Amino acid sequence: MTTSNPRVYSDLPIPPGEVLEEELEARGMTQKELAARLGRPAQTINEIIRTKKAITPETAIGLGKALGIDAQFWTNLEADYRLTLAQRQEQDMLAANAQWLDDYPIKDMLKRGWIEAGRDRLSRMNAVMSFLGVAVAEPKAFHNAIGFRVTEAAKREVSLGALAVWLRKGELDAQKISTSDYDEKVFTAALSQIRKMTSQSPKEFMPALSALCAEAGVAFCMVQELPKSGANGVTRWLTDRKALIQMSIRNKWADIFWFTFFHEACHLLKRRTQRRIVIDGLGADPDMAEIEAEADRFARDFLIPPAAWSDFCNKGCFTPGSVEEFAQSVGIAPFIAVGRLQKEKRVGYNQLASLKSRYEWITRSDD
Repeated sequence: MTTSNPRVYSDLPIPPGEVLEEELEARGMTQKELAARLGRPAQTINEIIRTKKAITPETAIGLGKALGIDAQFWTNLEADYRLTLAQRQEQDMLAANAQWLDDYPIKDMLKRGWIEAGRDRLSRMNAVMSFLGVAVAEPKAFHNAIGFRVTEAAKREVSLGALAVWLRKGELDAQKISTSDYDEKVFTAALSQIRKMTSQSPKEFMPALSALCAEAGVAFCMVQELPKSGANGVTRWLTDRKALIQMSIRNKWADIFWFTFFHEACHLLKRRTQRRIVIDGLGADPDMAEIEAEADRFARDFLIPPAAWSDFCNKGCFTPGSVEEFAQSVGIAPFIAVGRLQKEKRVGYNQLASLKSRYEWITRSDD
């Protein structure tokens, strides 16, 4: 006895040819007879039964007419079979890729809610790959996908997996930020407005800074650093009309935050046509030396006008009062002047500490 529309469910890959063979046996029909009814070579039917050939939509329609079992059953059966095979292959692939799991900061990703996964390695590997949007777990797959080359020197100091996760998190956050099309003039004007915010607290300046950047076509993202992720900031173009400045506060000093922001801004202003990803904090890259020097000069001079700095330094008086007076005269926070004095070794790193500021991450539980 045959059924007019059987349906098969299984976690195992059930070959459609196996079901077809059983149906023919139940009907007492030979492969040759079925082939004649379909107007197909007998070899085609034999290859379907031996899983050498898939049931096409055209064949499914023919089987519906010849056997009275509608075409949808056969196409579903074929699709289920192929999907189950692919899922089993996926599990095999995940098992093979599990060797890379230890390259990623899984505990931090779970703690921050960036991924959800069970305790088993395959579940975690699948979650990481889905998060990164890659089908290959090796960290270099993500770096290759976004077009970033990591120097050999950086590889010795940085976890490529942690860096990939940090970069991807910024990418995902930036996708949620609505921006205007990039406009260089608007961005330049925004930088002047942002420079005036250095004396404000992060709670005050972050919303305004992000809004000004978005109006200029730049998504600004703060992503908390991961162990050995290495990056202070990154600049990249997500599309021809949308750029990204992504930063951490790995060093926590406020003066470094602001210097890094304007350093990254320079990469957008000066290197738009190159469309390359620039990650700062990973050590010296000979190919990037001049680009980095250019960005350093821009940030330095944008924050503190060269002539004003020269006059201030020539006086040689670096007391807390004189630094505060100078900072007020040029419209910046005193800690920026202190940071530069220390960088240029005009004062020691233990001097003027009362004028320095640090930024700290605040989690929701801290609010």
